[in-house]
Amino acid sequence: MKSNSMLATEKMLDVINILLDEQRPDFLFPKILEVVQDVLRADAAVLDIAGEKPLHLTRPENVSISISAIRLAKSENKAVVWNQLDDDSADLSKSIVQNQLTSIMVSPFRTPDSESGYLYLQRAAREEPFTEDDSKLFDAFVGVCEKFAFAAFDRLRDKESLDVLKNVKRRGDIIYSSKQMDDVVALADKLAPLPMPVIIRGETGTGKEVIARYIHSHSPRADRPFVAVNCGAIPENLMESLLFGHSKGSFTGAIENRKGFFEEAEGGTIFLDEIGELPLNMQVKLLRVLQEKHITRVGENRDIPVNVRVISATHVDLEQAVKEKRFREDLYFRIQVMPLNLPPLRDRGQDVVLLAEEFLTRYSAEYGRGKFHLSRNAEKALLGYHWPGNVRELENRIQKALVQAVHGVIQPKDLGLADAETLAKDSPRTLKEAREAVEREVISRALKDSGANLTLAATILGIDRKVLREIMERLGLKKEDFK
Repeated sequence: MKSNSMLATEKMLDVINILLDEQRPDFLFPKILEVVQDVLRADAAVLDIAGEKPLHLTRPENVSISISAIRLAKSENKAVVWNQLDDDSADLSKSIVQNQLTSIMVSPFRTPDSESGYLYLQRAAREEPFTEDDSKLFDAFVGVCEKFAFAAFDRLRDKESLDVLKNVKRRGDIIYSSKQMDDVVALADKLAPLPMPVIIRGETGTGKEVIARYIHSHSPRADRPFVAVNCGAIPENLMESLLFGHSKGSFTGAIENRKGFFEEAEGGTIFLDEIGELPLNMQVKLLRVLQEKHITRVGENRDIPVNVRVISATHVDLEQAVKEKRFREDLYFRIQVMPLNLPPLRDRGQDVVLLAEEFLTRYSAEYGRGKFHLSRNAEKALLGYHWPGNVRELENRIQKALVQAVHGVIQPKDLGLADAETLAKDSPRTLKEAREAVEREVISRALKDSGANLTLAATILGIDRKVLREIMERLGLKKEDFK
């Protein structure tokens, strides 16, 4: 029968292959902590790294550690194990007894950014203590992980250098190289420190909440809450209660006082996504909050002051909605102080490939699928597709591709896209076919953007509603297919 140390060694060798697939330090370090805790059967684990970007990871969330053990490991410059039966150090014995432990094991952990980190494990009193074999295995494992860390930092620096050469920019969760997004981020930087309301305009799936969070995180309110609310997803009968709160007994099911989203966002930012979907009666109440800066809970008469910055977003043509009396003009002017227009993904050029690679790195690590890259044909397919669902659709297709792909390479078929050869076969051969293809694409896009509202779609296209109907009949397009 194999000893625990032998089993641990075999398991450690297996997981080293898993760690080899982690390309980025921010993915690698949590995996190291997870692996070492599992392999060495520790009840708690801590990885602490100082430096320019300090890191402190714990499993579970709160762990009381022995500073004496950390000092000892650093002074000996190797992994040390300390058990309850040892009596060489009063401080360590005290830590073990106070924290109800049977054993502590800790090792220095070095990275290119820091020489003073450590990896720390402990077992509770009910468990067997760590052995000297465990300590040797732990020491060897830390040595290997340090090499992984140095390699990951080298890859990160190489990528950053390559990004500079390619004019790739990363601002928070935003990655881009296009001029359109450069202008968006520059405007967001200007708006972030100002107290004024902002509205983000753009098609569905373009990343409006990502930009809203970016503005909040670069504002003076960054350390306060960011509360995101999808106005189109809340039932009308619950909207007032969820936004402004309610008092106990104000309606059936109101069994206690409850704060609304505005109170939860106190001092910070509330993001009202799809504000164009707000019912008219709620538009009146929201306008009052924006003007008077206080809310009234459902079932109460007293006013509650709120200090909240409002960032809203919509894919709806608000100007047309105002004309059709579906959106209040006074609310429109209140939120439309400074619009920020997000371009659709199809207009962002090489950003499509950059985002695809970013999603590929993120989800391959999350799914434990190892290294994957896009083939040249996949890149061409990504650039040739029109992306009606924008960034959200791209993210979805990358996730599906990771399930479909083999041998670490993403092909067009894995993405559910036609490759360049297929596109060439399917391309129109006559002027009539080309004209109809363009008409079909432009009208389909307008119908999707308008939610199949023919009047709104015709306005977007700059033609009469009757003319739109005639073209749709000729092309065989049905309104029902775009709802």
